[in-house]
Amino acid sequence: MARPKTSLLRRILVQTDRAFWCIHDHLDVLGYLALPTFAAVLTMSFGFIQVRRSWELPSIYNFLIVGLVIPFLAFCFFTVLPLPCAVFAWKAAEGERATAGECFAWCWRRAGRLASVLFRLGLLYFGSLLLFGIPLLWVWPRTCLTPLVALFESERRIFRRGQRILREDFSVAIMGLLYLCMGVVLGGLLVLPRLILGTSILGAQLLEAEWQRMLMDHLWIFETISIAILLTAIVMTWWISLTLVYHDIRRIREGEDLKHRIATYRARLVA
Repeated sequence: MARPKTSLLRRILVQTDRAFWCIHDHLDVLGYLALPTFAAVLTMSFGFIQVRRSWELPSIYNFLIVGLVIPFLAFCFFTVLPLPCAVFAWKAAEGERATAGECFAWCWRRAGRLASVLFRLGLLYFGSLLLFGIPLLWVWPRTCLTPLVALFESERRIFRRGQRILREDFSVAIMGLLYLCMGVVLGGLLVLPRLILGTSILGAQLLEAEWQRMLMDHLWIFETISIAILLTAIVMTWWISLTLVYHDIRRIREGEDLKHRIATYRARLVA
């Protein structure tokens, strides 16, 4: 009896669950791999805050920074820096345990292909942001796999190959929406300390006015670091999920698992 066909959406949900377990089981290695992303997000956040606190910029500059510069840098950082985590997830899906150095070395060996892809993705992102991000709703689901194709394949037409692998763009959009909702919910928890200190919740009024004012003045440091940790964790989990989905598509739909078994069986016959 033939197996019922599993939808890509179901595979995405399964691989998302596996991504969380992958982080839980290999937090030591993935912690090192996430450091570049965390450092970049933290530096960008503190830099933006210091600019806002130090200078009174015209409204047009504020609009350009918030609406164009920061989203563009975020897209670039979140596309490039977590790729070593994707390499680790790929190795784990293959049954191997890679070290942090091996993951960074893999990305370095593929730097030429990645640079070409990331340059074109950067142009797409920048052009979309000039149009208020509306084209990203169409562009992003169709191009999200291209860095993985550049990392793990040798085909020259990377963008066409990425679209051919991912036939159900809607499923990836659903996964992106899932992570977006997760980030909004968890990010909402970060404002609780400010709400507690600013109101009489949980006895915050018992603090002396001087201490309460000092905490409120320095609370932005805690919030900035917490947001950087949260964004790093979500982006890292996203790329691990996407890599596991990509590996699952290649293994099942494109028959790479069957090809590997046949090659192994032939090798045994020859031996």
